[in-house]
Amino acid sequence: MTAGLHEKRVEHNPSNRHPLRRAWISIALIPVALFLGSILSEQVYRLMGYEPMATVPLWLDLVGWIPTLVVFSIPCAAAVIYGREASRTGDHRGRVPLLIGWLASAGFLIMAIQAVVSSSHL
Repeated sequence: MTAGLHEKRVEHNPSNRHPLRRAWISIALIPVALFLGSILSEQVYRLMGYEPMATVPLWLDLVGWIPTLVVFSIPCAAAVIYGREASRTGDHRGRVPLLIGWLASAGFLIMAIQAVVSSSHL
């Protein structure tokens, strides 16, 4: 009955599982990166002499968001890269961390743009 179905089987040896494992580890590190990026951004504001929730000039708001975006994008990019690598080797479970990495990075970028645009200096 299943002879007509030709399904590509994925060998589950350790070499095929490493990209998938690394993709999920990258997903697990996204909240850590968010926390570290927030602390880094707050320190940039404090080094410039402003309180984090104070009204700041546009250039400082952009400079304050850049480190947060960079720190946050590292595990998102790793999840996308490793998820794509797992999918290319035939393990389609890699699509889930790939999608999560893309959605997290796109959502955070949209949130950052919205925060800068809606701040009181514009």
